[in-house]
Amino acid sequence: MKVAMITNYWKNSDGGGVKNYLVNLVDALREIGIKLCVLFREGMDPHEFQGSRNKILFVIDCFRELLKIRPDVIHSHGTWYCLLPGVLYNKIYGCNLIHTFHTEPVKKMPYFGKVFFQYLLNVCDCVTFVSKGLQKRITEIDELTFSRTAITYAGVKAQKIIDEEIKQFRQRFGIKENAIVLLAQAFTAHQLKAEGLKILIKAIGQLIDNYPDILLIATREGKYSEELKQFSREMGLEKHVIFTGDIDNPFIPLNICNIYTHISLGEGGVSIALLEAMSMGKPIIATSVGGIPEAIISEENGLLVKSDPDEIAEKIDFLIQNKDIAEKLGINAKKTVEEKFTWEKASEKFFDLYRTLL
Repeated sequence: MKVAMITNYWKNSDGGGVKNYLVNLVDALREIGIKLCVLFREGMDPHEFQGSRNKILFVIDCFRELLKIRPDVIHSHGTWYCLLPGVLYNKIYGCNLIHTFHTEPVKKMPYFGKVFFQYLLNVCDCVTFVSKGLQKRITEIDELTFSRTAITYAGVKAQKIIDEEIKQFRQRFGIKENAIVLLAQAFTAHQLKAEGLKILIKAIGQLIDNYPDILLIATREGKYSEELKQFSREMGLEKHVIFTGDIDNPFIPLNICNIYTHISLGEGGVSIALLEAMSMGKPIIATSVGGIPEAIISEENGLLVKSDPDEIAEKIDFLIQNKDIAEKLGINAKKTVEEKFTWEKASEKFFDLYRTLL
């Protein structure tokens, strides 16, 4: 079986969760013996095919590459210009075609754009979504229809941590051993997450009188980083919010944190950052948006909250004061990931889809 994967984001791009999903999925599929070629638009990888940054030229470049590959299955991701080359190849030469949605639409698609995209999707043998919540939102907002669908969750791939890395991280950002550390991973690049981080910062402001050593670590360098830094200064909380920029290993701050906080106003699938925190057995406070409720059951393996600083502050205080409950939530979160969210399970799901279509 030969599979061609077409994506906008690939290695060394600013693709966030979408990029991480694709990179880990491709690795997992190759581990089970699938011959796979990646065609991408943004990023850098000398071992895979990179098309033009121009969307139309990207479609043409990918179609030409498909003629060389002669795939049994074409698996596109996200956008119309990743799906279109597969549709063209399918119409002329015939092949199996799968498309995966990753992100929640920000606004309703224009009428003619919707008609065009619907035509492309009608050619697909199967359309998959990274969460049930995402499928519901795309159906509601864009009013698209699908003949065959599947839910294909993300997984977790742990990275090794050594004690020296943790020590260096603490020294670099001045994090004391006795500090109460909250963590929000990759909330600086997208507007809905950045707005959620502002709400979390407000909640921190309500806790500093009782917990003067409380810290919030926010990772990733994104388009909203400066705005968020300015917001923390305006709130008088610059000493309590640490912006790390991009980091190579997200499991280092995860190892340090006491509570993982995922306060987002919008989410496509089940966030990989959230799953990583669950895999580390961390107590989690998250908003009930997107696919998050498909991973977090409130008061069983985490706490779901509204995007309200008062409620968030109350739940943070509760977990600090009730370490036994926090520990139990973390243990249950880790079990959930092990049972439901692994890249092995994700690759097996796609392998079954590929095989069924063939």
